[in-house]
Amino acid sequence: MQNSIEAAFEKMNGLKGEFDLLIKQKLNESDTRLKILDRYLLDILGWRHESIFTEPSTESGFIDYLLTIGENVGCMVIEAKRGGLLSPNTKSNELMHVALSGPVVKPLLPGIRQALSYALENGVPIAAVSDGNTWLFFKASRGDGKKPIDGKGVLFPNIEAVMANFAKFAELVSLNAIINKFHIAHLNEAEGVFVAEAEQQYYAFNPKDARMKRRDPLASDAALLFAQFFSRLSNEKDKEMLRDCFVETSESKKADIELEKIIQRVMNTVTSIDTGNGIALQAELERALNTENSETVLLIGNNGAGKSTFIDRFFEQVLPKRLRERCVVAHVNLEMYPGGEQDGVVDWAILELRSKLESGICSSNPPVYDELMGIFFNEYQRWSVGTRKHLYDVDKIKFKDEFGAHIEERREKNPGEYVKLLLAWAVRSHKKLPCLIFDNTDQFSSHVQDAIYQMAHSLEGASAVFNVVPITDRTVWRLSKAGALQSYSARSFYLPTPDAKEIISRRVEFLKNKIGEEPGAARSYFSKKGFQVEINDLAILADAVGKVFIENDYISGFIGRLGNFNIRRMLKIAERVFLSPELKIDDIMMSKFGGEQVTANRWRAERALIKGEYDRYNEDENEFVSNLFQTNPSRPESPLLSYYILWLLRHRSNTIRSSDDNIEERHWVASDLCMYFEGCGVSEEFVMSSINRLYKRRLLEALDPNVDVISPTDKVAIKESGLAHLDLVNNSRVYIEQMSLTTGLNEMFVRDEIKRSVHPRWDGDVIRSVFVRYLLKIDSGRLTVPSNVNYAQLSLARGQIQGIS
Repeated sequence: MQNSIEAAFEKMNGLKGEFDLLIKQKLNESDTRLKILDRYLLDILGWRHESIFTEPSTESGFIDYLLTIGENVGCMVIEAKRGGLLSPNTKSNELMHVALSGPVVKPLLPGIRQALSYALENGVPIAAVSDGNTWLFFKASRGDGKKPIDGKGVLFPNIEAVMANFAKFAELVSLNAIINKFHIAHLNEAEGVFVAEAEQQYYAFNPKDARMKRRDPLASDAALLFAQFFSRLSNEKDKEMLRDCFVETSESKKADIELEKIIQRVMNTVTSIDTGNGIALQAELERALNTENSETVLLIGNNGAGKSTFIDRFFEQVLPKRLRERCVVAHVNLEMYPGGEQDGVVDWAILELRSKLESGICSSNPPVYDELMGIFFNEYQRWSVGTRKHLYDVDKIKFKDEFGAHIEERREKNPGEYVKLLLAWAVRSHKKLPCLIFDNTDQFSSHVQDAIYQMAHSLEGASAVFNVVPITDRTVWRLSKAGALQSYSARSFYLPTPDAKEIISRRVEFLKNKIGEEPGAARSYFSKKGFQVEINDLAILADAVGKVFIENDYISGFIGRLGNFNIRRMLKIAERVFLSPELKIDDIMMSKFGGEQVTANRWRAERALIKGEYDRYNEDENEFVSNLFQTNPSRPESPLLSYYILWLLRHRSNTIRSSDDNIEERHWVASDLCMYFEGCGVSEEFVMSSINRLYKRRLLEALDPNVDVISPTDKVAIKESGLAHLDLVNNSRVYIEQMSLTTGLNEMFVRDEIKRSVHPRWDGDVIRSVFVRYLLKIDSGRLTVPSNVNYAQLSLARGQIQGIS
């Protein structure tokens, strides 16, 4: 158990008298370490022997103390000196923050340089020097372009200063404090990196008080109809609509052609070995099927890119009928895994395969006895002529009973082996090609994904099979670096996500075609789908949707980016825009009946997107638009920190050539981002808090998509939604105005100035100007942009905000 500061102080107090006597003796370096420094670390500050390495060799010499945490990760170098050697140029007994190259610590400079060289050679971030009486702590690595020797440190000039400031001393060097990074906070303070105190925040219009806006009767009726209409547009269970509305791209057309060629080639192999009948062909058949006649295809695309729909459409509509009839498709959707331990996913997938293959191959479900006998033909033959021959000759009914019990036991206890027999039987007896689809693996850990991929390849040893694994580009990259993709070959096809305009256009056109069918057929389709409105009403609804989204490229394009090109999210955003009172959709509908022609302009759409059905922006009810300027009142950071993070990540993404090989390079290690902002006076705590908020709001992605919380060692990159938010900040007056009204401000007079610009007369220019000036003022007080080429992008980002005002 770690020592508390109180307990450590009691121990220090008990040893103080002894330390005073030893300090007066001016011990040599060995005695200083043994009699004073060892006891500081081990007896007082809670370090364990196994966490302290003494005299490890480096290029420059031998380190006196290397303190480590975790898996022997170096966290601090301590350079020990003989007693009295480190007397600083001060008579003060007070703790002080000192420049490492300044006059106060000039006598310590040789020790400082020695500790720095040891730390740098071993990648250790913090260093200290001590002679048992004087202690100096400082950073050995920096991210702001400064040399470490140009930094500042925390100096305890003598043991009296240690006693008077023991809590701070303990938080600089005790084991528990270093694990919790308290020492970094104190060194940041020495550098002028301060953590702001809690603040009172004031709102021009508190977002928590948001109220739904009232509609007039026509608008209310329209909203109900549109809600129902959009529920059809986004219905993931309407397979007919999903297939017919699939938006083809050049890449998807190429994939269609190539997949058909692959299936034809594998089937030709199956057909070519069908040269006769009888048992004599069995060995030849098995030999051929165990060669490299199988194929595995990776269908690569973003989450929500429509990979599942592509597969369904391919096997049900695109693949020619003559080939389709010779395929046995077993679609294992891992999204249906009931949960629990992920280690059970592969076993569950095998059971799903068993069920799907039996349904697809056998004439009935469950399979009849003769079919099961065919599946286990090799064993049936071995029993009948070998171990059970006597029973077979004298009592065939009992023989069949025993063999049936054997089959059932094998089917239940060895489902993986049974699946392989099913695959071989499909090819051997039915001349059909098993097409195995393992869908939605990306929601699982890389360990599970790897296991699924290995399992899919293992089935190729049973017979000719055609494996299809829909997967994201990041998963492909990760498994190819350290997973099954290193060991097995596969064909890859990329499936890009079409833009929102194309998706909505196809679905509206599909519904229009349904409306135009013979009245009875149209009513049947729509009534089965849950519509409770007249066919003519649906036609008007479809026209209105087209006017808003299909005739307006800006709105549909922005929806795509904000939804990260995820089809489900794009349709949800479209519904949000369409149902908002801000869009005045009742006016658009009335224009169909001779009223004034109305179109959805950009500003209406942005208000609809940001406010939804409420009278103001409220992040709690808006999962798509985030307030980049909101700060935590208990630990307030710069209101522009999140914006800066997105800006830097966009710049990094733009400077890396887009390719699968550069997926990792497009991501930035979070700890490096922290170190970058440390040079601006921003603590790691604030940077990590902002990164995690952006991650939770889907503006950032992690290289590992399965992490719940971003840690300093994780790598992050900007997502399309993050790019869309940068666009909102820099180009949307509606966004800035709504954030002005609903962001917590620490200056009451700024709040009042904004409110005066709302009532009695709205003045958007003043609102934006007041808010932006406030952001820049608070930002400049909490974040300093160094005049260093490494911070040129940060200067550009701040300049962009200045341009808004």
